[in-house]
Amino acid sequence: MNDYKTKSKKYSGGAKALLTDWMILFLFIALFILCCFNSNFRTTNNIMNVLRQASFVAIIAMGEFFVILIGEMDMSISSTIGLVSIFFAGCTVNYGLPIWLSFLIVVLISAAVGVVNGCLVVYGKMPSFIATLTIMNMLKGINYIYSDGLPISGLPDSFGKMALGKLGIVPYAVILMVVVAFILYMFTAHTAIGRSFFAVGGNKEASKLSGLNVNFIAILAFVMCGVLTSIGALGLTSKTQSGNVTLGDNLLFDVMTICVLGGTSLTGGRGRVVGIVIGALFLQVISNIMVLMGINTYWQWVVKGIILVVVVLIDSFSKKD
Repeated sequence: MNDYKTKSKKYSGGAKALLTDWMILFLFIALFILCCFNSNFRTTNNIMNVLRQASFVAIIAMGEFFVILIGEMDMSISSTIGLVSIFFAGCTVNYGLPIWLSFLIVVLISAAVGVVNGCLVVYGKMPSFIATLTIMNMLKGINYIYSDGLPISGLPDSFGKMALGKLGIVPYAVILMVVVAFILYMFTAHTAIGRSFFAVGGNKEASKLSGLNVNFIAILAFVMCGVLTSIGALGLTSKTQSGNVTLGDNLLFDVMTICVLGGTSLTGGRGRVVGIVIGALFLQVISNIMVLMGINTYWQWVVKGIILVVVVLIDSFSKKD
């Protein structure tokens, strides 16, 4: 009898864990099926467009994922996107640098922003929210000083292929998202450093006692956030074919929502890279179907806000059980 109870508890717990861990996948499948009743939604062109629109934001969210995984938060990504966009366009158009060199420069700048954020949090003992919010405002000022608030156009047509090009019917943007997600999955699941992010986020003190370099892992999380943000920002710049300081102004909320939707715990220690991809697709499908139904854009903000509140509440209550 005791054996039976033990096994029942084990299997029921497993089913509950499965449902909790993959809730967003089940919800996404249900949402997708419902949306397919709309004839405009289920066209190949529209579905490919949804995938394309979600791709670069998903890559940016993968960067934020690492910061949240260690129990911190990076609020500077919106200004980092603007920084990458405007400086990449400036290097390419104003200074005539090759695209690959401009790409390398802005990635290194973004990594440097991550180092600064990480050092302020680790060595300056500043709350990550305050530290990165301060950097966000500083970067915004630098962006406007450099550009006078004006977009920089004239990027080569070849650069536009990053966002608009296709391999068959599959956009390059989607391929890039899948490749980045796969690399990060392998990194987090099959390397010691990758697994260290979960350990630090789960229990910082225990991680120190076990010999992990907690400070290095924390700074690395912010650097990875900066680098992945720069890749996503370059994709968004490719789509508009111009550098713009306001490119990331409305993306911070979406990125945070994607991370939480994807199952990343705001207190750290729990999350999956694949969850970020599903969360990005979930949010983009909602935006797309609302546009197709002619619903006002402002209602999208309301719906996204409701989604974030509900998911955070579910996450909060699940920890009490």
